[in-house]
Amino acid sequence: MGLPWLVWKGPYILDARYIDEKTVGAGAGSAALVTGLRTALVACAASLGAGIALLYTARTYRLTRRGQVTDRFTKALERLGSDKLYVRIGGILALEQIVQDAPEQATDAARVLNHFLRESAPRARTDTTNGSEPGGDASGPADHLPDEPAADIQVALTALTRPESRTHVDAREVLELGGLHLVGADLRRADLSHANLDAADLTGARLNGADLTSAFLDGADLTRAKLPVANLTMALASGATFTDAFLLRTDFTGTKLTGANLEGAVDLEESQIDAALIDPRTTLPRSFTRRL
Repeated sequence: MGLPWLVWKGPYILDARYIDEKTVGAGAGSAALVTGLRTALVACAASLGAGIALLYTARTYRLTRRGQVTDRFTKALERLGSDKLYVRIGGILALEQIVQDAPEQATDAARVLNHFLRESAPRARTDTTNGSEPGGDASGPADHLPDEPAADIQVALTALTRPESRTHVDAREVLELGGLHLVGADLRRADLSHANLDAADLTGARLNGADLTSAFLDGADLTRAKLPVANLTMALASGATFTDAFLLRTDFTGTKLTGANLEGAVDLEESQIDAALIDPRTTLPRSFTRRL
C-alpha cells in the first residue's frame, strides 16, 4: 500500500518546489519531472525487491547445502559401520569428498576417521596402553598381525593424512595413532606433523617425503622404514628403532633421539643427523660413529 502511494505522491513531496501541479498533464516540464521521478522510484523499488529476493535465495541455498552435507555425513558414518569391506571404503571416500566440498567439515571428518582407525587397526605387539595385551584386539591374536594394513585402514590413513585435507583441520585435532600396528603402511608425503605415533609399529612403512614435524615417536618401531627426504624436525623419538631404515636426506634437526637405535641405517651420512639430539645411549652405525 505504501509503494503505490509513494510512487503517486512522492514526486510532489520530494520536488514540490519544482513542480507546478496546475501545469502537470499539459505537456509542460512539470509533467516530465513527475514521470521521471516516478520511474526512478519504481526502479529503486524493483532493485530493493531484487536485493531482498537475492538475500533470501542465498540464505535458502546455505540452509539447503548444510542439510545436504549433514545428510551425506550421516550416510558416510553408516557405511563405516558396515561388515562389508567395499562399503566401508566407500564411506571413507565419501567423508574425504565431503571435506573437499565443505572444508568447514574437515575437523569433524578427521575426528571420525581417527576414531575409525583406533577402533579398526590392530594394536602393535609392543603396545600395552589402556591395559590391553600387546597386539590384543578384535582383529586377531598377536601372532597373526598383518604384514600391511587392510584396504580400508590404508584408505583411511591416506584420507586422514592428505596435506590438502589437513590444512582445513583444526590444529587442536591431533592424530592419535600411538600403539597401532601400521606395518607396511603407505604414508608417502603424508602430513603427520604433531601426530602421536608413540609405540606405533611402522616396520617397513613408506614415509618418503612425509612431514613428521614435532611428531611423537617415542618407542616407535621404524625398522626398515623408508624415510628419504622426510622431515622429522623437532620430533620426539626417544627409544625409537630405525634399524636398517632408509634415511637419505632425512631432516633430524632438533629431533630427540635419546636411546634410539639406528644400527644399520642406510644413507645416514646423507641425512641431517648431526643436528639431532643424541646421547651415549643412542645406537649409531659403527662407520658413522668413527666418522664422528
